Amino acid sequence: MTGPDSSAENRSADPSDTYVPPGVTAHRCPYCDRPFRRAEQRTLHVGLEHYDRMTDAEEDAFREVYESEEEELGLYRLKLVGGLVLVYFGMLLLYAVVT
Repeated sequence: MTGPDSSAENRSADPSDTYVPPGVTAHRCPYCDRPFRRAEQRTLHVGLEHYDRMTDAEEDAFREVYESEEEELGLYRLKLVGGLVLVYFGMLLLYAVVT
């Protein structure tokens, strides 16, 4: 099969595999050779899947990336809760005005 979907044949059916499109630099895991699009993703993978074999430098990098991602998730959650509160009170106010 040729065309834009032909690269889909090369991908594994396993959803845990990470697909890196052609032309993009793959950051490969040094232990299982799994490709990742970003170095941060590889660092998190090494820390979560290969914690028993990783070096001290890899552990430090993992902790740094993990803490950074936790901060981003915390900010995202705050924004999400704030948005839900605004929608809730907006609908409540709209209901009070309409009825």
